[in-house]
Order: sequence, then structure tokens, then C-alpha cells
Amino acid sequence: MMKYVRLYRALFRFNIQNLIVYRAHFINSTISTVGWGVFQYVWIELLTIRTKSAFGWSKQELVTLAILYIIIIGIFHFFFSRNFDRFSRIIDKGELDFLLIKPVDSQLIATTHIHNYPNLIRVILGVFFLMIYTRSNNLFFTIQGWIGLVVLAFFGIMLLYSLWLFYCTLLIWFPRLTNVVEFLYTINGMARYPAEMIRELRNFVLFFLLPFSISIATPAKVLVRGAWDGDILFLIGLSGMFFILTRVFWKYALQHYTSASS
Repeated sequence: MMKYVRLYRALFRFNIQNLIVYRAHFINSTISTVGWGVFQYVWIELLTIRTKSAFGWSKQELVTLAILYIIIIGIFHFFFSRNFDRFSRIIDKGELDFLLIKPVDSQLIATTHIHNYPNLIRVILGVFFLMIYTRSNNLFFTIQGWIGLVVLAFFGIMLLYSLWLFYCTLLIWFPRLTNVVEFLYTINGMARYPAEMIRELRNFVLFFLLPFSISIATPAKVLVRGAWDGDILFLIGLSGMFFILTRVFWKYALQHYTSASS
């Protein structure tokens, strides 16, 4: 365990050094990330300007969900998305070889060794939006709701991580299928809408979007309603199942990985 703590500390220093070296990239990425976060908030405000509720969610609950989307997705992108962005290149160019020979877990090093610091600004922006919105609308959330948010946000991020890893593992067989990650970025946007919207559409094809939606809608529902009900067990069970499934799938895929040195 301590080995991985020291490893992550070293990776943290490495990412800070990269941040210092590539300052212009950090500034540009921060501007675009903050702009996207502001857009998420403005977008849901525009959508709800003429309605008081949708799919059983009030306007205030929908706006809170959109703000929590900014925060939770920002945390996810900070830890993981840049690593998945590189999957196609490191597999196609044989760089995965160097990760596999390291004396650490291959999945851990492949999916967590690069941090996306501009998304920390996005998280801070989301927290700022949440504070301003709750104060201006006199919203009060219970301690039980806050605890539920933190706990279920962890499982929501675990579910998103597992889904991204499952799809990106396919790149071991199809390394030039670079649009997989772009597809995942697009599908992630469904997480800012209530899961009830997908259920009410009653379209079997769209049900693969449901795990993305409940990853954030469920923690948001617990916060705004203060009740541990709804999709809680579904989220926890699904995140655990997909985490184990993708772990097995990753190990299986590595058995079929063709090394660049072979």
C-alpha cells in the first residue's frame, strides 16, 4: 500500500513540473474549461426559463444537478480523462510496453499517471456557483444530503471510470479507433440530465446512456431531497459490477496485446 502512496506522490510532483514547463497550455486549457463550465450553467438556466419542473425535478433541482455536474465531472476529468485521451497513441506507438514493465499495477499506472489541472479550476467554479445559487434561492440542504452527495459521488466517479476504461480497452484490438474517446466525452454530457428522462423515453437503444446519467443524477437527488432512496442501490451495485468487469476485461485484453517489440 505504501508503495502506491509513494508512487502517487511522485506522479503528483511529475505533473506539477509539467504544469510549470507548459504554462501556456495550462492557461489555454483553463480558459476553455472554465468557459465550458459556465456554458453548462447558462444552458440549463435557458432550458428551464419557461418551466417550473421536468421529469419530476423542479427548476431549482435541475439547476443544482447542472452545477453538481460541473463539480463531479471536473473531478473525474482531473484524475482520469487525459490518460484515456492518450490510450490510442500509447497503444499504437508501443508506449504501453513501458507502462507494462513497471513494477506496479498496469491498470493503475495507465489510467492515473497524468492529471488535468485546469479541471481543478472547473471544480472550484462549480463550488462557487453552488454557493451563490443556494444562497440566492434560499436553499437548505441537510447534513444527511451532503454526506449522501460525497459518498455517492465517489461511486458515480467509479462508474464513469469503469465505463470509460471498458470502452478504451477496446483500443488494444483497434488502436486507431480514436473517436472512442470523443464519443465518451459526448455521452458524458448525458450525466447533466435526470435519469427519469431516459426512462420515460422508453427507447431500448438509449438505455445504455442510463449508467452515465445516474452517476451524477443520483448524488444530486440525495442532496436536494435529503433522502437516501431512488437509484442509490442501483448506482452502488452497478459501479461495483462494472469496476470488477472492466478489471477482468483489462487483464484479458492485455493477453491479446501485441507488443511493439515483438
